Amino acid sequence: MYVYAEYLLIENIIINYIILYVTKKITKSKTANIRLFISALIGSIYTLVAFFPSLQFMGKMIIKLSISILMIIIAFNPEKLNQFLKQISAFYMVSFVFAGAIIGIFYILNNSFIFTGISFKNSDELIKFLIIGITIALVLIRYILKFYQVKIRKENFIANVSIGLNDKEVELIALIDTGNSLKEPISKKPVLIAEYRALKSILPDSIKNMYKSNQKLDLIKISEVMEEVSDDIKLRLIPFKSLGNDNGILIGFKPDKIKVYLESETKNLSDDIIVAIYNDRLASDEIYNGLLHPELLG
Repeated sequence: MYVYAEYLLIENIIINYIILYVTKKITKSKTANIRLFISALIGSIYTLVAFFPSLQFMGKMIIKLSISILMIIIAFNPEKLNQFLKQISAFYMVSFVFAGAIIGIFYILNNSFIFTGISFKNSDELIKFLIIGITIALVLIRYILKFYQVKIRKENFIANVSIGLNDKEVELIALIDTGNSLKEPISKKPVLIAEYRALKSILPDSIKNMYKSNQKLDLIKISEVMEEVSDDIKLRLIPFKSLGNDNGILIGFKPDKIKVYLESETKNLSDDIIVAIYNDRLASDEIYNGLLHPELLG
């Protein structure tokens, strides 16, 4: 089999560029496309070492790692160590996905139960496997990116919240929900929605009994409970609409204090917010148990 250096160089530039581009997307790094191309070119030139027996020492692991580090520096110019570690980790992860996809396709299409290595009959077969492998790798990476971005998006919009009422306090994890436009109809104050399970330790017994018994929250029952607990807590009725529920009602109350713990500051929101009690799970994965109105954080 003949290997044409110019074909190998072009193929490696394309693959390296795709890997670096996906790494850029995963790590959300800002860089110019020309830097990605130069980095991909350097990585491709390194593969030509295989054609020179006198340079076989360049195949050692420490050299390969050094070339990878050089590619990351040229492509992204990371300013901090943690940024560099994210970029090189993503670079290797994407590289392994590409390599694994190509090896997997070769094994599936190879008429043998035993995998003895990869060897191609001609350049056409090599190109065929590269195209199939890259296509499958891109599909896999697309789903990895989608999962990763959703996870990061959630984590970036999550805050710890403490709610105080009648000298009692609870803590919960709230999602800063940009789609939450719920407000208390009379005061027009924004509403923090919290799961009953997270709030029950600060609620009066009458309210807890109502939720424990899973009674339907009809207006008669709610009015009875409101009268019973009027000395301890001022309840509000908050109508809401959701998918499959056009006439829902949540019971809300004004807490004595609320603190939202952000990365850069702690916000006190007791004068600007109503807490609504939701008797179900807000997140199937239980990452958060509250929904915070975005207006409260500006």
